[in-house]
Amino acid sequence: MTHGHSTRVGTWTRWLWVALLLGCGAALAAQSTADSLARLLKRAPADTQRVLLLVDYAWEINETQPAEAERVLREAISLAHRLGYLRGEAKAWNGLGVLEEIRQNKTAAQQHYLRALELRRQLGDKAEIASSLNNLGVLYENLGQPDSALAYHKQSLSILETLRDTLRMARARFNIAAVLQESGDYTEARSQLYEARAILEQVGDLDGIAKVYTQLGHIYLELDRYREALRWYKQALDLRQRLGEPQGLAMALSDYANALDEYQARSTDTLTDVFSLLERSGAPRRTVAAENADTVLHYYQRALEIWNQLDNPTGKAQVYTNMADVYKRLGQYDKGLDLLHQAEAIAREWDDPLLLMEIYNVRSDIYDRMGQHRLSLECVQKYYALAREAKNQKFVQSALKDFSEVYAAMGDHKKAFEYRIKYDEFRYARLREKERSDFARKEVLYEAERRERLLKEQETALKLQAAELSRSRLELYASLAGVVTLLVLAALLYSRNRLRARTNRELAAKNALIERERQRADDLLTNILPTATAEELKAHNRVKPVRYESVTVMFTDFKGFTLIAESLPSEILIAELDECFSLFDNIVCAFGLEKIKTIGDAYMCAGGLPIPNNTHPVDVVRAAIAMQCQLQALMACKKVEGKPIFEMRIGIHTGPVIAGVVGRHKFAYDIWGDTVNTAARLEQCSEPGKINISETTYQAIKDVFPCVYRGRLSAKNKGEVDMYFVEYTC
Repeated sequence: MTHGHSTRVGTWTRWLWVALLLGCGAALAAQSTADSLARLLKRAPADTQRVLLLVDYAWEINETQPAEAERVLREAISLAHRLGYLRGEAKAWNGLGVLEEIRQNKTAAQQHYLRALELRRQLGDKAEIASSLNNLGVLYENLGQPDSALAYHKQSLSILETLRDTLRMARARFNIAAVLQESGDYTEARSQLYEARAILEQVGDLDGIAKVYTQLGHIYLELDRYREALRWYKQALDLRQRLGEPQGLAMALSDYANALDEYQARSTDTLTDVFSLLERSGAPRRTVAAENADTVLHYYQRALEIWNQLDNPTGKAQVYTNMADVYKRLGQYDKGLDLLHQAEAIAREWDDPLLLMEIYNVRSDIYDRMGQHRLSLECVQKYYALAREAKNQKFVQSALKDFSEVYAAMGDHKKAFEYRIKYDEFRYARLREKERSDFARKEVLYEAERRERLLKEQETALKLQAAELSRSRLELYASLAGVVTLLVLAALLYSRNRLRARTNRELAAKNALIERERQRADDLLTNILPTATAEELKAHNRVKPVRYESVTVMFTDFKGFTLIAESLPSEILIAELDECFSLFDNIVCAFGLEKIKTIGDAYMCAGGLPIPNNTHPVDVVRAAIAMQCQLQALMACKKVEGKPIFEMRIGIHTGPVIAGVVGRHKFAYDIWGDTVNTAARLEQCSEPGKINISETTYQAIKDVFPCVYRGRLSAKNKGEVDMYFVEYTC
């Protein structure tokens, strides 16, 4: 089970323009202010100033003494109402909304914010109206209603533009960008952030600029564009170091470390051939990965020191989890598990289910890599239960995928296949829901603009019509009424006949187009799936998985492909691969095999399915010889032309597999089982220009092809497998 892009705690923390908890130091400062306000209230008369003092006092204690804060705010509302002080009453209702948000009572918060908005609209105070609209936008975003959140934020921005309040305009655009990012509209989100950045740079707000840089980093990280993400995170980190604010600096260090770790993890995953060369030269395989990890851990360690100084346990827990993920990739599992144990204790103490989900996610991956699949499964079950309770769809989707991978590793392929189906269905349901939400939002905006345009057009048309009627009414009624009526009837009949003929022509053309597209879809489906499988899919809208007791699976791979890929432009590299794989496709077709898929520079095919036969071991070996010979001939021409050449390894194994179609959209025909894994391992243990086969395949073809025994392969769940090289000449 490999979590290539695990959810990183702290990576997605978005800077909202609201008050944040800053640890014990902030709490002490707030308490000092609260004590001063309490002393002033003891001697303050029942006037408008007392209303404002009550609201300010409640603001200072709303997190530490929520019940007392509510009593104080309701006293302020009552006093302001008696005095007819609408501004103070609105301020108190707004404070009550903030308090209910802290209590996680979103419905009550919504009601209080709407009451504050109503009073501020009565006053006509545009600045305060914009503030209430912003609060409602943030609330609806937290409620998971991005369309409503976007509408309120845009209303707030519109008012602030009329007031020319540039700083608050920048903050409104920042909040709009946050909603758009959550909705997956990254292009528009970046546009809003660039607008905010221009304003903040003009006024010299370094803190705001750092927040914009951080948000841009988040967007590019979500898009897996790690170089751009690192660039923005680095600029944010530089600004935070200049500002010297510890909490912001700690978060910036974690953000940069997260992106650097993801970038280096992706780079390391593609350097298999480089590591092989290092090993042959005597250099340790993990040197590059370890050096990269040291850099990432350095940034995390700096962040951890700051959280320790601030006495912020949740901040420490987030860093512990991220560091555990790094140690996981280094294979230092004991260190990773120890850090996760500390993080879990903090998360339980602070009742942080999101952090617990991430902790169990990383822990399950560590146990899986250690081969302790039962413990890995228990961790997946824990964070799956938390995700369902919290209705966190991202973690539910991740858990379904992990269930499939853990059960596969445990050899329970039936459950693995069931959870893979659940994962695909859940993932595509989320995609469809997002598409429906995006469409609904665009439809609402389009409908509003259309209605406004139609009203203006109707108003203009009515004015023109009234002027025309007043000028020519008598003339029209007196002399042309009959003629006009006849002409209108004739025109309608003529127009109707023309419209009917045109409609018939268009309908015939559309029917022909539909038939061509249907045939094209059928051809495309047959090209993607075996013919029998495609027919079953069209007939039943699904394909039952089939077990084949004897199938021969072949894997191919090019030696040194990564180094060649780094030296060639992407267009040339793709063209070279296409030429080789097209050659293989022709050979596979000629020998009656089934192409399964390509993975990077690897090519996978099989014989004996979807229609079983008894000749598949011989067919696959013949195809492998043809591939080696034709590739070598092609590479000889490439060498003469001075182009890079590929040398190919081949591994072949015969045994049972399960075959089926994965997913509900973008169908893919695939096969699963130990036979597939063993064939892949045989390819990895092969040599350039060689065909490496298992004992099972050898027994089926030994009377047809000469073979040379070459030793044993240690295979998971199978013990040791004897290997043979097939002798061939081109």
